[in-house]
Amino acid sequence: MTQDARERAKWKVRLSGWVDGLPPLIKRPVKKLILETTFGILSSGTLKQSEIARALKEPCRLHHTQKRLSRMLARHSEASWAAEQLQLQRIAPLVNEDMILAIDPGDLNRDSAPGSELRGRVRDGDKGDIVGGYPLLSVVARDVKRGKTLPLITRLLSPGREGYRSENRDILSVMEEVQRHLRTRPLWVIDRGGDRGKLWKVWIEDEWDVLVRTANQRYWLWRDHHKTAQQIAKELPLKHRGSLRRGQKKEVPFGITRVALREHPDKPLWMVVVRHGKQEPLVLVTTRPVRGRRQGERLIHSYLDRWACEEGYRFSKQGFALEGVQARRFATLQNLVALASLAWALLAAYQDDGDKLLEKARRQKPKKSLIFPFYSLLAGWQRLFRAARVIFHPWLRHRRNSRATAPPQPDLFDNASGLLGAMR
Repeated sequence: MTQDARERAKWKVRLSGWVDGLPPLIKRPVKKLILETTFGILSSGTLKQSEIARALKEPCRLHHTQKRLSRMLARHSEASWAAEQLQLQRIAPLVNEDMILAIDPGDLNRDSAPGSELRGRVRDGDKGDIVGGYPLLSVVARDVKRGKTLPLITRLLSPGREGYRSENRDILSVMEEVQRHLRTRPLWVIDRGGDRGKLWKVWIEDEWDVLVRTANQRYWLWRDHHKTAQQIAKELPLKHRGSLRRGQKKEVPFGITRVALREHPDKPLWMVVVRHGKQEPLVLVTTRPVRGRRQGERLIHSYLDRWACEEGYRFSKQGFALEGVQARRFATLQNLVALASLAWALLAAYQDDGDKLLEKARRQKPKKSLIFPFYSLLAGWQRLFRAARVIFHPWLRHRRNSRATAPPQPDLFDNASGLLGAMR
């Protein structure tokens, strides 16, 4: 077995091992669907079902493979839930209290596909226009010290779906689902879209640790007066100096003060005002007590590191060609988005062990450390598996035939190590 063949076998065993962790109520055909679709997304770099089918290299007509995947993705809406649970089960244990959790509403532009099921109206984050599409919600863990990114969940939503209540409820639901799998209570960071009264009410009453950039659309109780965030920023003396990002030498002035919401005057919040050379100061509000320059500087670093969530959307749209998906059924779109997030999570979980993939990526600057390595890891995966003749079909068929003639055997996905032996 060549070195590349061993590397391919290692990654396929890892992916199969992940599928072993699916909830027991998920049936075997759905497990197989998740395994094959996740592999096809990684190997093709797209969510187009024809390219996913081509990446599987099955010894049958491409049309038959594509038709099977399309039918299964449309019928089994539980695949998205199973993929979410699997991703959280694998990634949540890697999150520690020093990390931040960046949550950010995004969008899937489907303006060119008016026949898409349950399509609504969303704001295109790239152009700023209101277009037809679906809201997205993503949560990404970011290690500020090590510069490591871990995707936790990406969920496709629709205001027209059954049981929809509000965008606020969707945000809180995703936060609660992620927190349920975590062992610690890290800091949640959200941009100015999270500065909403209903969200603040839940965060304060349930004692969430959050950091929010204010939108200057409300009055804060400050020194027995009601003022907007920018009014406070003009009057607050900026006594401290610190860097905007970890490792930067240039320092900016910032100040720390205590504020409260008018609806919750007895619940103190802490405001950090940063003057960074722009016309409008950066104003952050957190439920965590901020005492001294170092804690204030750490919060500034935490907010600016929430770019990992936006970079994650960019990676989904460019690395996996998310907006090029041709499916129109909402269940299919939901499944593909969840499986693309699962594919990204597999790369993230083993990013420290991805040297072979980085070598295959043929980077222009191989000696320079990567801040966001997933484009290179994905390119390395695709070049590694491009030379493969077969993927899963012989192994799956061998195990299926042996079941028919031999005594009952363990489930196909119960032992990932059997895959390595079968492929050899």
